[in-house]
Amino acid sequence: MVRMQRKYGKQSCRIVVLLSLLLILAMLPVEAASYTTEFLNISVNLKHGTVYDEARFTKPAGDGPFPLIILTHGTPRLAEERKNTDVTSYYKAQTEYFLEQGYAVLFVVRRGFGASMAPYAENLTLSNGTKDYWGAGLEAAKDLRAAVDYAKSRQDVEKTKIVLLGQSTGGHSVIATGSLNLEGICGIINFAGGRGSYAPDQVRDENNLIDSMARYGKTSTVPTLWLYSANDHYFRPTLARAMYKAYTESGGQAVFIQLPPYGNDGHRSFVGNRDAWSSYVEKFLTELKGKA
Repeated sequence: MVRMQRKYGKQSCRIVVLLSLLLILAMLPVEAASYTTEFLNISVNLKHGTVYDEARFTKPAGDGPFPLIILTHGTPRLAEERKNTDVTSYYKAQTEYFLEQGYAVLFVVRRGFGASMAPYAENLTLSNGTKDYWGAGLEAAKDLRAAVDYAKSRQDVEKTKIVLLGQSTGGHSVIATGSLNLEGICGIINFAGGRGSYAPDQVRDENNLIDSMARYGKTSTVPTLWLYSANDHYFRPTLARAMYKAYTESGGQAVFIQLPPYGNDGHRSFVGNRDAWSSYVEKFLTELKGKA
């Protein structure tokens, strides 16, 4: 009898352990099953031929169609670091955040970044030797226009509910794209957008940068949200406000949000300080849905 009791005692322990493991597994996140991801190449048709941008398309579970965030990146100060823009890992946490909001996300790596075989196309100069930021933004807009066209070809994307979102030079790029008033774009989110930062609080030809925003504002009819941190050392608060002022005084629609300081440089608030910006972004996206 004693032996039988010991045998059953061991079996009971095994059952308890197994049930505990099953309970733990049931409590784990099921992110892998809640969305699907595709890696693809988007064709960009240029005067000299066709090139391809790396991209990552992720959507929530189901057939959709889903509203879409088209997301694009910044530019490192060092040219040799542009190849580090990785289509597989960039903005993964931010992508998952927007999936939770019910959006599909198309992350686009522009020409000259990541594994792109195309030359970098966003370093333009005017005849007087200063930086052509207006032209550089429109050059990046060619990549984003191609992304918009691709997105509208998909059955799982709502073709009139596309929001562009960019950080740093990506923010400048989405504002530039907005000036083209492409069909299907209903809103734009600019996180710390600008160009030409070569050292902390130093921007080459910053008057040209301000002027580029003024020129984009003249033709844009798309609502935009601008978010800049109080301790952004790429585009300091006074410069950010000057760009916003130039854009809105030229006719652009924009809401400016001054985010709190983040770490040593708030330029990375989009990546590291979601709690500071999520309520503003969600409010903006809700208002866009109300206008649809």
